[in-house]
Amino acid sequence: MAETKRNPPWTRDELLIALHYYLDHAGDYFSPTGEGVLELTVRISQVAKALGLTGSDTLRNANGVSMKLLNFRAHDPNHDTKGLSRGNKLEEVVWAEFADDPAELKKVVTSILNVTQAAKDGDAPVLPDDDLTEAPEGQLLTRVHRYRERNAAIVKRKKASYLRYHGHLCCEACGFDFQVAYGKRGEGFIECHHTRPVSELISGQTTKLADLVLLCANCHRMIHASRPWWTVEKLREALRQQS
Repeated sequence: MAETKRNPPWTRDELLIALHYYLDHAGDYFSPTGEGVLELTVRISQVAKALGLTGSDTLRNANGVSMKLLNFRAHDPNHDTKGLSRGNKLEEVVWAEFADDPAELKKVVTSILNVTQAAKDGDAPVLPDDDLTEAPEGQLLTRVHRYRERNAAIVKRKKASYLRYHGHLCCEACGFDFQVAYGKRGEGFIECHHTRPVSELISGQTTKLADLVLLCANCHRMIHASRPWWTVEKLREALRQQS
């Protein structure tokens, strides 16, 4: 007898889209046969596909989406009923991060859906998982962010531009110079960090040199070490406090 395939846990991307719908329709009954829930189910299913999620035939169906919407009521102080109590921890985290900022949430959801459409068209970047902490805005926008940082052509142009202006390559946060530290082996070695807010990233959008800063591996890792990601200025502030 074949083993029943279990559905994966909901991702941040999917929960953000569900939360955006919930905040716009908080007084709804969220019936799984309602037009709004059915349309939302299609959008969430497309995001799940873009993320490469697989499961059983019930993966992100209307019943599951309806239940997930009802779960948010457990965190909604403006709702009398408690909602469903079998939600997961991530629902609570996403609520805490975005429920009080619907304008930012709308920007994030719009970007996620844009990247989802690009994935459907075969234009979205797909990068292997690493130990980068996922951005609060979810996996798809994290992938776009990493793609911008690793795009060889734009990174080469950024290095050349910085080298022409400053005469050497060094970390723009701590000043570390790989060539000074390692000699010829370190020549030209530096990483790039994309500074634009993740919520504003759109797949296929042109990256400007001004969007990138040069960072050593340690500083770059610290920016992405946990949520929320640090800005470059926050990183510099932390370095100043430790000096």
